[in-house]
Amino acid sequence: MRSQFQPPWYDSECDRIRRKKEKWRIKAKESTNESDRLTYTEKFRSMRKLFKKTMNDKMKSNFVDDSDPALISKRFWTHVKSKSKSTRIPETVQYRNRFRYEAKDQAALFNEYFYNQFSEASNYNIDIDFANNDFLDLKFYSEDILLILRSLNPSKAAGPDGIHGKVLKYCASSLAYPLSILFNLSFVTGCIPPDWKLASVVPVFKKGDKGSVENYRPISLTSLVMKVFERCIKTALFSVCEDVLDPRQHGFLNNRSCVTQMVPFVHDLATNLNDKIRTDIIYFDFAKAFDSVSHDLILRKLKEEFKVDGLMLRFIKSYLEGREQQVVIGGQTSSKLPVHSGVPQGSILGPLLFVLFINDMFACISGETDIALYADDTKIWRRITMFSDHHILQNDINNLFVWSVNNKMVFHPNKCKALSISKFRNEFDKFPFNVFIYEINGTCIDYVNSQRDLGVELNNNLNWGSHHSMLVLQASSRLGLLRRTCHFNADVRQKRAFYLAIVRSLFEHCSPVWSPQYASHLSKFENVQRRAVKWINGVPFCSYSDEKYAEELRKLKILPMKLKFLSNDLILFYKIVNQMVPIELPSCIVIMRPTEGSRLTRQSAAVLDETDVTRYSFLTVPTTDTLNKSFFFRTVRNWNSIPVSVRQINSFSLFKSALMNYLWSPDTVWPD
Repeated sequence: MRSQFQPPWYDSECDRIRRKKEKWRIKAKESTNESDRLTYTEKFRSMRKLFKKTMNDKMKSNFVDDSDPALISKRFWTHVKSKSKSTRIPETVQYRNRFRYEAKDQAALFNEYFYNQFSEASNYNIDIDFANNDFLDLKFYSEDILLILRSLNPSKAAGPDGIHGKVLKYCASSLAYPLSILFNLSFVTGCIPPDWKLASVVPVFKKGDKGSVENYRPISLTSLVMKVFERCIKTALFSVCEDVLDPRQHGFLNNRSCVTQMVPFVHDLATNLNDKIRTDIIYFDFAKAFDSVSHDLILRKLKEEFKVDGLMLRFIKSYLEGREQQVVIGGQTSSKLPVHSGVPQGSILGPLLFVLFINDMFACISGETDIALYADDTKIWRRITMFSDHHILQNDINNLFVWSVNNKMVFHPNKCKALSISKFRNEFDKFPFNVFIYEINGTCIDYVNSQRDLGVELNNNLNWGSHHSMLVLQASSRLGLLRRTCHFNADVRQKRAFYLAIVRSLFEHCSPVWSPQYASHLSKFENVQRRAVKWINGVPFCSYSDEKYAEELRKLKILPMKLKFLSNDLILFYKIVNQMVPIELPSCIVIMRPTEGSRLTRQSAAVLDETDVTRYSFLTVPTTDTLNKSFFFRTVRNWNSIPVSVRQINSFSLFKSALMNYLWSPDTVWPD
């Protein structure tokens, strides 16, 4: 059995050479005859050299996947994770003062812990009305299933049934029709095969002590065939529920992401700072949100709030009822245990069911209090203009707690936090008796100076310096890991792919929110990329002038960090003005219109004759640097600098291409 600490390319050939190497080492160590010892030592060195060469050769062949546009194989990611020690299960794990060392015993311990997180068992006693049924005509056609099968990632892990993604993808044309028969029969009868409801659970570490099973979350590996079926069901279910879903939910929904939530949220905070108004934010933390969802409540809400009934409701009931799980660690599998509650993390249908389940949470909030969710990550915030606003916000907290009790969800009071955003704090706020203490179920909510919000470090004065430092530190660490892991690789194309996927991807997450606007901050990011470019070119200790560095970036087709952040801003702004994402332009930003007495210039000509309606102006003049350099204000200035011919492109792909050409142009000048 392969050890979890062995690299993914370690096979029988490597093991045979290793054993021979070890045999000669032991003989050389134990030999008392000097001549024999020298002979054994020489053979040991020869086998050691062969072992290293064999391992390096196999390592190279397992790192690159020419069929993948990113050129990176799944085994490479496995190796990187093992080297970074981020996903390894320790040799010893414990739960309730019980320690386990063997993989099978560890799997049983994890399964026991995950089982204990379930809420009370559901009775699935729901009245199903087949007379009122919007899904009688729902059919699953082989043509649609064929498209899904062909889009599968063949490297995805197989579920408990052992059917691999390669089989489904490469045999799609032969499997589409029989699967369509199975899916239609299962939906009409409401019967799902037990193998499709069994999940192999993989523990994924969150944070804290890695030896405690309580610091892991369960990710379910289910049958890939069932995932194809779930994708068909999800499309049909979402089409019925879409109009009822609250737009303030940004998790697990098309065209919504961390960026679509964070950009309007941070703009709201920056506007309040500009108006010298304090904003109080309350962050909520659910305990085991996905695992504790009551199946009975899900079915009831589907029927009453989303009007899902008949065949679809019966199918969802069958999908949730009778599920089982087993934990897999190091190739060892635990026994099966029933799943009493929750939606399977890692499934296709589960996240949508969770989003539908918590959709009524938004009704708990008062009028001028804002709320935003990303799956179960919940925050509310309110402008504090008078002391009564504290009490209103506290009442909103109380309403959310009542909702959690009624829905059998549990908040972690000690993990809920309060963050006050203000640069113009009153002197009296320094006194403890003047600080309003928010509470949840009688437990005080701690104030914090900074809070990690969807991967972005948010502090109480809306300064991004600490977030920049954290990202640069993480990127430097990953670059060092790459240099140690890929020391054998001399292919520039592959090393470039590794850098973009592992290091610079860190700088992509929500960059329009925190994009560095000062030279001192921007230089930190550029220095990381400069070191990466020298590593890619195989000259890590070479000194690059600014001109040489720019030349190498152009050869590698890697944008300088300043232009990369700028392109991310402009691409998002294009999506906003073309209504491709659910973000609205603030009311302070309007289309530039000709005004009476406007003087004709080359820049204003297109505005005056109204052939250009893509330029924007500000109704508000920022009085703080925070608002002035925030996403909307800085991006509008850069957006107006783009040629009209680029701004007016209707195709998103053509816009990106034209924008890249413009960014690479040496004559391009951007406003400060």
